[in-house]
Amino acid sequence: MTGTTGTMTGTGTLIRLILRRDRVLLPVWIAITALLPASIASATTDLYADQAARDSFAAASASNPAQLAMRGPIYDTSVGGLTAWTLGSSLALIGGLISILLMIRHTRVEEETGRRELLASGVIGRHAPLAAALAVVLAANLLHGLLSVPALVAGGLPTGSSLLFGLSTAAGGWAFAAVAAVTGQLTASSGTARGIAIAIGGLLFALRSLADTGGIGWLAWLTPFGWVRLTRPYAGDQWWVLGLIAVFAAALAAVAFTLSTRRDVAGGLISVRLGPAEGTLPGAFGLSARLHRGTLAGFAVGFGALGALLGVAARGLNAQLDTPQFRELAATLGGAEARLSDVFFTFVMYVLSQLVAGAALVSALRARAEESAGRAELLLSTPVGRLRWALSHLVFAVVSPVLLLTVLGAAAGLTFDGDLARVTGATLAYLPAVWTVVGIATLLSGLLPRLAAAVSWTALGLFLVVDLLAEFKLATGIILDLSPFVHVPATLLGSASSPAAPLLGLTVVAITLTAAGLAFLRRRDLMPTA
Repeated sequence: MTGTTGTMTGTGTLIRLILRRDRVLLPVWIAITALLPASIASATTDLYADQAARDSFAAASASNPAQLAMRGPIYDTSVGGLTAWTLGSSLALIGGLISILLMIRHTRVEEETGRRELLASGVIGRHAPLAAALAVVLAANLLHGLLSVPALVAGGLPTGSSLLFGLSTAAGGWAFAAVAAVTGQLTASSGTARGIAIAIGGLLFALRSLADTGGIGWLAWLTPFGWVRLTRPYAGDQWWVLGLIAVFAAALAAVAFTLSTRRDVAGGLISVRLGPAEGTLPGAFGLSARLHRGTLAGFAVGFGALGALLGVAARGLNAQLDTPQFRELAATLGGAEARLSDVFFTFVMYVLSQLVAGAALVSALRARAEESAGRAELLLSTPVGRLRWALSHLVFAVVSPVLLLTVLGAAAGLTFDGDLARVTGATLAYLPAVWTVVGIATLLSGLLPRLAAAVSWTALGLFLVVDLLAEFKLATGIILDLSPFVHVPATLLGSASSPAAPLLGLTVVAITLTAAGLAFLRRRDLMPTA
């Protein structure tokens, strides 16, 4: 690169390239997230027709620690206030996840596959790839936030509050796009960078949950998930809180640009540990173990911390919120004798199991990443067979959720009341659902390899959306059944007389999808480029 080339030269060209590559994914994401607020507002109006009904619902939600953990307190019981409460944290979580995936895809993955180095040989500035990725992701978040406003206003909600709500949901995506921009500079592995960013997101979400369930309100001011809620749309409209998110995102973006100048292209600030000077890895499985162990260890630490936070948050809840509203909720879910902490864990673990599925996806898609980078072709030129190579990565996708769910459940059980076996067993009940997500990724890797990563992550995101819509009866029947997490019995609440039946069914589905994916993989050509 010549000395006369500016660091941002070529940013516009790279923006157009990103928009072309994501011409399907971006519109789908923007459309779904833009339409959700109006749908929830309409459903809220239908379900709670008058103020008395909304007040009753708010009182019941305030007595439910799981709802507090997932969404925080309700600041206003109007239709707008309930809509903001329902979607504030959820849209920040979904938008943050998608923003992380897109940022890593268009920065670290580009370097890992060698395309960034090829672009750098032309008239492309040092900071142009990072700037282009940030510009597209930040603009996409802003667009879905702004597009949600007209439908909310048409439904009778105040214009100013609707605009603040749209901007606050967009700001959640901005924050985690900046987080991913930084993690993309730390390591040479896209999987590790993605895993670190997701783990940070999970910890920040848990911090906000602890703030709302443990009575430690000031903790909410330390996390973007708290800031999104504290903008209080339809309940006082604290516009200035958006400034905190803007400063957070701008500061991390500046850090990312600074760090990018301190490392080599395709390298990371955290140096890769060299292997032994002599000797070889013990076959394909030994190589896969070396590739997966760092990411898996990071996830294990993160989920262990999450479990410990959950246990701390659950302490004292049985006595603290023993109310008639909770008893009615417990009777609906699984029986009048259910403990408050059981309901808490059931709700929270439902969401955290989907985060574990995201971690498992990182492992499940690693084989495709190796193929895309051209390294799989070199390995398969040795006596290693294609099926053995694929299984060497798949085994970690299968085993990693076992480890992560065990760590999560054990940490929660130990820090709560020492009920290790019961809580861990209930957590492990989500394994078949997570394995189904792994099966989907394996099938796509064999059948549609170029689209495997994008479609797999989109499917997980749609499961999150379906589960959210189900709460307002906007997703029922076949649509609701499409989410594997819906079929997991709430074993802590005794909600299924035969919990083994749905778990066995999900396991069969996961095995079938995985077997089909491996069969397609054996019969297709390798595709070294994404």
